[in-house]
Amino acid sequence: MTTGVDRTVGVVITRHVREHDAAGFEAGVRKAIRAASKQPGWISVEVLCQPLTATHREYNIVHRFSDEERSRAWETSDARRELLARVDTLAADTDRQELTGMEAWFALPAGAAPPARWRMALLTWVGIWPPVTLVIGLIAPHLAALPLAARTALIATILVTTMTYLAMPLLISAAHRWL
Repeated sequence: MTTGVDRTVGVVITRHVREHDAAGFEAGVRKAIRAASKQPGWISVEVLCQPLTATHREYNIVHRFSDEERSRAWETSDARRELLARVDTLAADTDRQELTGMEAWFALPAGAAPPARWRMALLTWVGIWPPVTLVIGLIAPHLAALPLAARTALIATILVTTMTYLAMPLLISAAHRWL
């Protein structure tokens, strides 16, 4: 069933790994990626690595799944737990974030440099201008009887939903080479 709503979930896991443990950590991550890629709903993974200090590296691992249910199924699976048991011993510390909205708009593929801020700002402006114009012209006049807080809450809800599920996914897809 297609609802037209993007329910993809990106999970970002950050791990700090000692330089002398990096090869073992990377081998374990490759095994986990192979296993995750066979899971229902799995879309992609990116692994970004950068030196943190002279003795540690920072790894950011971004898994994308078609929806929260399938993401959680992988994260709570025995297979994942077993694969990461060794990898976790090589990480100095760990952080996890789930990205489901605007923060994931400009997600980077492995090894890619971040887009210039002006490009991200311009693309966001191109995405927000038409919905703002339509809301102000077509919807706002009908909301005049509502209190200001209710009007702005409703307009903000419309705009955030439009940007998150329609405008930005379309624009990012269309402009990915330009970014």
